[in-house]
Amino acid sequence: MSILTWNDQLLVGIDSVDNQHRHLVALINRLDELNALGSDLQTVIDTVKQLADYTVYHFQHEEQLMAEAGFNPRMQAEHRQQHQDFIDKVRQVQIEAQADVSVLSKDLLDFLVDWLCHHILKTDKLMAISLNQGVDAAQISIDKDEHVDILHSNLYSALRESEERFKELADHLPALIWITNAKNLPIFCNRFWFKTFNIERGFVDRRQWLNTIHPDDRDKVVQTYQQAAAELTKFKIQYRLQGADGAVVWILETAVPRLRKNGEFAGLMGCGMDISTQKQAEAALLKINQQLEERVRERTQALTEANQTLELEKNQQTLLNQQLQETQAYLVQSEKMASIGQLAAGVAHEINNPLGYIYSNLNSLKQYIQELSEVAELAERLAGQLPDSHPDALAFKQFKQTVDLAFVKSDGADLVRESMEGANRAKKIVQDLRDFSRIDKQGREMFDLEAGIDATLNIVNNELKFKAEVVKEYGGVKPFECVGAQLNQVFMNLLVNAAQAIPDFGKITVRTGYQDADTVWVEVEDTGQGMSEETRMRIFDPFFTTKPVGKGTGLGLSLSYKIIQDHNGRIEVESVIGQGSRFRIYLPTCAPAS
Repeated sequence: MSILTWNDQLLVGIDSVDNQHRHLVALINRLDELNALGSDLQTVIDTVKQLADYTVYHFQHEEQLMAEAGFNPRMQAEHRQQHQDFIDKVRQVQIEAQADVSVLSKDLLDFLVDWLCHHILKTDKLMAISLNQGVDAAQISIDKDEHVDILHSNLYSALRESEERFKELADHLPALIWITNAKNLPIFCNRFWFKTFNIERGFVDRRQWLNTIHPDDRDKVVQTYQQAAAELTKFKIQYRLQGADGAVVWILETAVPRLRKNGEFAGLMGCGMDISTQKQAEAALLKINQQLEERVRERTQALTEANQTLELEKNQQTLLNQQLQETQAYLVQSEKMASIGQLAAGVAHEINNPLGYIYSNLNSLKQYIQELSEVAELAERLAGQLPDSHPDALAFKQFKQTVDLAFVKSDGADLVRESMEGANRAKKIVQDLRDFSRIDKQGREMFDLEAGIDATLNIVNNELKFKAEVVKEYGGVKPFECVGAQLNQVFMNLLVNAAQAIPDFGKITVRTGYQDADTVWVEVEDTGQGMSEETRMRIFDPFFTTKPVGKGTGLGLSLSYKIIQDHNGRIEVESVIGQGSRFRIYLPTCAPAS
């Protein structure tokens, strides 16, 4: 912005003089701009030199005009003296500026503007009127008040007045008001700024300014200023000042870029506030919040620990209840199986006695029938030797036709043979029933696993024969030490479940084999409906059953799982819906160390 605006009121009426005056105004405006922007020393000195050189040229032109027109000698001498005083002043400034650019203060600019305006509006206008009208300059009168009004109506006067008011207002504000040049060097700082930065009022050196800023914040402040200058953007920043006594002052600063007419960066203008009290309050509030959060954490931790203790106690109680429930179920099932075993053993014993003499009598009957057959054959030979008309021959022939002696002989032998086979089968069932229950042998002893499976298959034959074809693929497992009666219960549960899983008629495959020298396995595979993953994960839970109400207790597989665990074994299950299930049991062949 120009401090002196050219207008028609400054015209004296001589074109060459008016053009030169216009150029002088431009040079003074240029000098003011350089001063405001804090330009480098050489540029300022060059501009002062241009002003001095052009002023000499201008004055020489005016003095030549006056000499040629016969201007009033006395007034011409006064005019020439004013020229010389002005030139001396500018030359002096030119010399002093080389050592100290601060001589180009607003006081010098005020002098230049004031001198130029008064010289144009008084001395030069008086000269122009005299030269244009051919009148003696001594006889011309110019209204001084008019000259003052013209001067004050110029933008420069308004600008200077506004600037003074701004600085006066800025000095009374409790805020940091400052202006920098294009090099980010302060060219104006209000009283509060100097007080806050603890710098003596006057010229501010960049080092003084930076040294006052807290070391941890200096780079941030410099980078923010540089970024605003490069991007021509406003910014807001918080940083700390550190006094010589170590005291810290927090500053909240907002600034905007200053731009020249051509859009170039001319510096920054900013305002800062001392927010130390606010920061102290924030710190106190933060400390209180941290204390509250710590108390909340402590109480939360205590509640969490209490809840964890309660949860642990609850889980322990639930586990104890579950263990008690399982133990009760196991005892009930064990007692049930023991009762069934006792009943089976009793029934087997009671059946075995009559079965014994039935079998013995059948052997005797077989012998008797054989002897009777021999007697019949002898009688037939003797009858054949008698005449046909002999009464005994006729009686024998009639008896033979009536009894069908040939049929009796063959059928009697078949009846005895079939009866003996039935007796043997009954004897085998009784033996399997006794082997299955083994109520008198619940301790660990040598047990033929494959024979135990065969005995179990005989016991549950009625459950299986109408549901599935049973295929046995034994691997020749040798007897090993275990509780055979308990394993028979496991086999029975698996076989019955396999049959019940088959909707119509399918196949059940029983396999045995060795995993290694110390481990055998038993596998029961069916072609039934299979199980979902959810069901598979729960089949060993006590009282879990997929059967309708009243059709199952949910204890069979749970009891089987516990029996296998008691034998230090494990049981694995694979199942595919629609394809069937496979249960594999692994059992150690060596007795566990006591």
